[in-house]
Amino acid sequence: MPKVQDILVLFQTSPALDVVPSAWARYEASKGTGIKDLIEERNPPYKNAMAAMRDGWQVIQMSEYHQRSEADGYELGPFPYQTVLSRFREMQTEEEDS
Repeated sequence: MPKVQDILVLFQTSPALDVVPSAWARYEASKGTGIKDLIEERNPPYKNAMAAMRDGWQVIQMSEYHQRSEADGYELGPFPYQTVLSRFREMQTEEEDS
């Protein structure tokens, strides 16, 4: 089977690689074209980007640090920082529906 790219996006409150993600998204091409195992996970797949890197994921994008003052207060909207990781895995064979 060919190797295909899986993507993991960790959304964080800081650009540091050792920050616990607040949210995450997985795009696992290695599992085939159907999304049969999409579930809401209670815990992130890794405690931080460094742990994912130790498991073979490669960082392909990091957010830059945005300087903010205390007067800025809280930000509403999407998470300001994200780390995008990639790894190549063998394509899993898709089971035929019975």
